[in-house]
Amino acid sequence: MGRRRIKGFTLIEMLIAMTLLGILVVLLFSVLRIAAESWNAGESRTVEVNRKAVVYQFFKRHLATIRPVTLAKSDPNNGEEPQQAFQGYPQRMAFVASLPASSARKGWQIFEIGPDPNLPSRIMVGLSPYQPTANYQADKVVLLDHVKTFSFAYFGSADNATAGDSLWQEQWTGMTQLPQLIKVSIQLEDGGFWPDMLFPVRINGKTPGGGSPPQ
Repeated sequence: MGRRRIKGFTLIEMLIAMTLLGILVVLLFSVLRIAAESWNAGESRTVEVNRKAVVYQFFKRHLATIRPVTLAKSDPNNGEEPQQAFQGYPQRMAFVASLPASSARKGWQIFEIGPDPNLPSRIMVGLSPYQPTANYQADKVVLLDHVKTFSFAYFGSADNATAGDSLWQEQWTGMTQLPQLIKVSIQLEDGGFWPDMLFPVRINGKTPGGGSPPQ
């Protein structure tokens, strides 16, 4: 009787199998890495879109309710001229507007928007009552972080000017009327694209003396 040959893998077959297995493992990890990067990129884009939407909705909601009033004076008998509540500067803006009815704060509020003095890359929103009480406390919240540049521009005509004289201005102070449009320009530190935002000011009457806020 001849010897029975035992079937098995040769060394060359084992080397080929291990090589193919190694290639498959490398391909698998490459696919997983690409999938993870795509997931992270998708999440980053989602966060960026949500952040833009929050900022856009903030300006859209509150700039649409700007009130053409003067600041309430602590001493009405001091003989000083009333100061317009709307004060527009290249990087800062203050105005009086109302909050949604569901807000805990009632009545008109003074909004102050601009960079944090201690951290210019952070945009803050300050909120205080239009008619302050003795114990009022101003609130400040962060609107946007990691900002490289932030600026406002104002479209309209100066007092006693015709509508055809309307133009963009970097500053809007000492006026008896509100601008027609407000442009907000933002550039982030990471270089992400952020288009300029334009908002019409719906209430645009002259205000010689202010008004009475709702209670």
